[in-house]
Amino acid sequence: MKPKHAFGLLLFTIFSVVANAQTLITYTWDTYKMKFKISSDMTVVENNANKFEATNNQITMDIYPRKGENLTYSGMKNALIKWAEQSGLSYNATNSSGNEQPIYLKNLNGYWGCAIDGTKNGLGASMLLLIDPDYPDISFYIWVNYTDPYYQDVLQILKSFEPM
Repeated sequence: MKPKHAFGLLLFTIFSVVANAQTLITYTWDTYKMKFKISSDMTVVENNANKFEATNNQITMDIYPRKGENLTYSGMKNALIKWAEQSGLSYNATNSSGNEQPIYLKNLNGYWGCAIDGTKNGLGASMLLLIDPDYPDISFYIWVNYTDPYYQDVLQILKSFEPM
């Protein structure tokens, strides 16, 4: 390949990655004293004690809090697998990084959690179950559906959850 063409291909690749990257902002869900990142162009569709939902043309995120489950780590894994089955999420026993699913997250910015990556209706989908160890009676079930070019943004969103 000629150097001129290689440079043009490199510029195109960089432009494509930058064009697909979204600006993330911190959102505070006061109801549950939780903060996390969402894309700056997401519209909050629902925000109450039963559900948080935000969406744009590339990413949709829902959060469903549940009270009284008091889940252990193995209980979290079983609850997430059950939710994945009920939701019709297709996933492999291992994710693209080779980790067994569900993936345990011992400390995600102060939360305990586990996650599954998969697909639904031809789109990428990730499920995250979080528990604040200081308030183990509330579980947060997080669903994110996205188009493939936005997987890195979704990872940043999922890794951003923090108790306040």
